[in-house]
Amino acid sequence: MTTRDVGDRMNLQHLVYNSAGTLTAATVVLTVTDPAGTATTPSVTAAATGTYTASFTLDSAGTWSWVWTVSGTVIDVDRGSVFAATPAPATYATLPEFKAYLGITDTTEDSALQDALDSASRGITETCGRTFTISTSATARLFEPDHWCWANVDDFWTTTGLIVATGTDGSTFTTQTDYELEPRNGMVSGEPGWPYNKIRAIGWTFPTCSTRRQTLQVTAKWGWPAIPSPVKQACLMLASETVKLKGAPFGVASFDQFGPVRVKDNPMAMRRLQPYIRTPILVG
Repeated sequence: MTTRDVGDRMNLQHLVYNSAGTLTAATVVLTVTDPAGTATTPSVTAAATGTYTASFTLDSAGTWSWVWTVSGTVIDVDRGSVFAATPAPATYATLPEFKAYLGITDTTEDSALQDALDSASRGITETCGRTFTISTSATARLFEPDHWCWANVDDFWTTTGLIVATGTDGSTFTTQTDYELEPRNGMVSGEPGWPYNKIRAIGWTFPTCSTRRQTLQVTAKWGWPAIPSPVKQACLMLASETVKLKGAPFGVASFDQFGPVRVKDNPMAMRRLQPYIRTPILVG
């Protein structure tokens, strides 16, 4: 799901084709449902034959969904959604870096370029199953241990503020102090700079629960100490591809300003991201 900022204006477009594959006029209604479950019907404009546009503002955090309903000469229903976040999630490349990558010096398209970076970064996060940005404040997260002696957790970049605690009821935890962190020396396959993502119990065991309750609480500064160069390169590639394909239907009739970012359809980006893709872990 694409992530945008609270306060962003969503500009949607829907294309209506007849059975011959030709854009054709029809009756089109857009229904938008906000995170609280309230539905509205923004005004739909026929920009050209078979081309319909509408917009709305993401004025609250959470998942927004919409439905295009087409009737008349063509009958169709198409859906979409977006997650509105606050504060805005960071991107894996900056706007100046992206403009230098494209050879752009003016500011005319800055807003559109930033949208492309946002979309590419969210696509990378979903594909890799991890976030490459850095948190400077320690917060607590719950996990289910993988084994009685070790547990995979989300990436955290420093031991400062780290607290490892265990419990059995999901609410009361006892701090543990004897453990080892992996990857050792912050290296994976010879590459330095990796955060910690595995905890090994030394002299004690992780409690297990038949109900699969999260029995491990980790308080840490989550994320990566720095965005890996291959991840930044993949972000620039995907954002560039998104800008170049702006307005293309991608085989579907509905899209926002840029359409869906399909990370796995870009082999060059996938080769750079492959070492960083992890399997999902259970987190509460």
